Amino acid sequence: MLEKNSFIPLYYQLKEEIRDKIEARDWLPHSQIPSVRELCETYGISTTTAKQALSELVHEGLLYSIQGKGTFVASPRFASGLSETTVISEEMRLGTRVRQLGRDFSVSVLSVDTIHSSKLMATTLQVNEGSTVTRIRRLKCVDHIPMLIETTFIPTDVCPDLQHEDLTQSLFRLLGARYDIHLAKSLEGFKIVFLDTLEADLLSQIPGCLAMLNERVSYADGTRPVLYGKSLIRADMCKLYVDLTQIRSVRDMVHPGSSF
Repeated sequence: MLEKNSFIPLYYQLKEEIRDKIEARDWLPHSQIPSVRELCETYGISTTTAKQALSELVHEGLLYSIQGKGTFVASPRFASGLSETTVISEEMRLGTRVRQLGRDFSVSVLSVDTIHSSKLMATTLQVNEGSTVTRIRRLKCVDHIPMLIETTFIPTDVCPDLQHEDLTQSLFRLLGARYDIHLAKSLEGFKIVFLDTLEADLLSQIPGCLAMLNERVSYADGTRPVLYGKSLIRADMCKLYVDLTQIRSVRDMVHPGSSF
């Protein structure tokens, strides 16, 4: 259900709910989703809130509307077949790279809460559906200019009481120092998205601007993921380089049903 006391607007929370249902294939391509009236009754929200969520999902290409019939799930986007395994090291961390260039780097915590994992989240993190996960939303800035919004999900049994730690520091360092968890590799995916109203406001952009979405599942020594993260990066502040000579097969890393 939606949290009415959260700083996250209700329309954005509804968007996340709908996105999860689509990515978990609870709602299949070209199937009709509940009407605005039904969404309002289910989630206890206004018509304006429901319409804004659906409008932005249509703009993002996840839904489409047919006049007089309703709103439907769009066909899925397919990956190009190229995936990358990143070996995580201190030199590859964003803050370190930025500071090496003599720039100021800062992190602010937008929100921290505990949620129950959806079917998609449970599959991605290899936990039981409904188990608790710590969700951390942070804003990272370079020279006081917003660069990216980062949302990280970590199972609470992996890092208990994480919400009480200083989350403005590097999560990699925190996991190592506090929990003796040392991230070794990350399976990552990238796609171009449009910024919605909330995201654009946080990143000092105009709604509808392009951004890069980086999704990753990170591992330590074992095969169970330690965290799932999403970084929404301003398009004017990022570049993506891939060394094709270093790409290795990650087939054995991907858990069946993963979002990658």
